[in-house]
Amino acid sequence: MEWNNNDANDWKVVESSYWRNLDNYAGLQARAGVYIFANSAYQVKYIGKAGAGRMVIEIADAIKRDKDFGATQVKVLYTNSDANAQSLERDLRNKYNPPNNLV
Repeated sequence: MEWNNNDANDWKVVESSYWRNLDNYAGLQARAGVYIFANSAYQVKYIGKAGAGRMVIEIADAIKRDKDFGATQVKVLYTNSDANAQSLERDLRNKYNPPNNLV
């Protein structure tokens, strides 16, 4: 399913990144939030969450676990708490049903 930019307007999102190449994630802020892996057509491949201070670590771990299969870019939706990150991740997973979340 193609990413809908309106999802970045969810009340749990306090800031979002632009789409960036997957190999360029190290510069992201280490805050709580949700990250989305997608292909060049913005088809969502994986949705993960990170607690406070763990965004870059969690993205690297997901890549090591091959959750980036078929993806070329990443976007981050920052939240102001771990609880909001967990809730947002659940909502987005239910909406997009990303294939790499199923394996």
